[in-house]
Amino acid sequence: MRSCADCHDNGYLGAPVAKHRWLPPVHLDKMACQACHIPGRTVKSAHFVASDVFNPGTKIPTRGKYLWTFYGPDMNYWNHYGDLEMMGYDDKPTYAFRPELVRYKGMIYPVNRVHTAWPAIQTEGIPGLMQPKMGDIYKMWADHFQDPGKYAELASIRDDNNDNVIEVNSAGEIDALIAAITRKLAETSYPMENSQVVWVMNDRVYASGDTYTEIPMEPWEASPYGNVHTYNHDIFPANSALGVNGCTDCHSYGSDFFTARVVQYPFDSDGHTVTVPQFTSLGISGLQAHSGMIRESFLKPVLYLLIAIFIILAVILGFRRLLEPLLPALWLNASSILIFIGFLFILIRAIPDEQLSLYMLPSRFWLDSNHFFIGILVLLTSAALLAYSMNLQGAGSITRSKLRTPGVHLLVTASMIVAVISGSLMMLLNHWAIYILFDMGLILSLTGSILVLYAAGVQKQKEIITSTDQLK
Repeated sequence: MRSCADCHDNGYLGAPVAKHRWLPPVHLDKMACQACHIPGRTVKSAHFVASDVFNPGTKIPTRGKYLWTFYGPDMNYWNHYGDLEMMGYDDKPTYAFRPELVRYKGMIYPVNRVHTAWPAIQTEGIPGLMQPKMGDIYKMWADHFQDPGKYAELASIRDDNNDNVIEVNSAGEIDALIAAITRKLAETSYPMENSQVVWVMNDRVYASGDTYTEIPMEPWEASPYGNVHTYNHDIFPANSALGVNGCTDCHSYGSDFFTARVVQYPFDSDGHTVTVPQFTSLGISGLQAHSGMIRESFLKPVLYLLIAIFIILAVILGFRRLLEPLLPALWLNASSILIFIGFLFILIRAIPDEQLSLYMLPSRFWLDSNHFFIGILVLLTSAALLAYSMNLQGAGSITRSKLRTPGVHLLVTASMIVAVISGSLMMLLNHWAIYILFDMGLILSLTGSILVLYAAGVQKQKEIITSTDQLK
């Protein structure tokens, strides 16, 4: 089967070529196209299928299908077979949800992973598990409902999560189901030599309610006996795909990409669904996942705010330098304060308003997509200001400025070195810590540069006041 890249990497048969100039290449090396271009689904799918209890739904067409109980993406009961009987296969049930993400053959894909719970027969010395005859299990449940005295153990299997469907989840319920099926198979003279009835939930094989073994499965599977299929249709266009709003579409605490709760086991002993963060199912450590979200949610906004502060300060100092021969110090100070208040008002008014912010300020997408060039510009600016400051200090013209100290120069120098080294390593290694160090280096070097720039303004102000006093 052709992949997305087979056509969209080379324009095969006139397909538009995907460029992704703004996206760091590491994403394309580790993520399938579908991971970003199928961020949501609108057709309901089964996420958990239990074949151990009797489905109470209506309109189920055949007896055997009463043993299949379905749960949707929200882990709520879903009368799948009843829906099919009433609506047909072409009338798909609408349900919007975000697909789960798994790592398959080194790439992240959106998938539907099916969890399973079912009774099985385990034979000593023979690998794998066998399912009892569905007709026998159906007859067992039907006989029990007709006469509760038959297979009376089944009466202990209850609806623990109040969804009007019984489920096997506690130790007592597991033991009851195993005992009832064992008796039923004995009644039918089913050959059970060296075999036993077990109950299976995902990769756990229960010989009793409190004893289980785990069977191996692939990292992308929810159950060794459950289906996993990748989503490949209903592609979202580029302007609707993940990343259109910048890196925070995935790397933020407001995004489901890493933080979504995904099902690990359908039920615990109390009937509650057991979930884990999606980064766990992707094989990503919590430190790595949270560092990326902290970087994009906090560090980068701090960097962009410092850039804005630097620009405002540079504009004010440039304005003062330009009008210095024309205005007295009092007027220069008043004008500087008004300029600062004006910029501050623009930021306070525009940033909370998404539409106004997109109109007046660079978008987060633009800032993130040009992060490399912004970083280079920050480093060049820091280097130029550091050289300027050290040159003035060497000339002895800044001895009275408390901000122009070797400590500030050391801060700028050290942070620039960290940023340059980590930025260079980014070309060789794709380690999450390097990205953190790079942004931290930029933030600290820019902070030092702002201090240097501010000190230059303070020193110039002192020179103006001294000159004015001498004239008097």
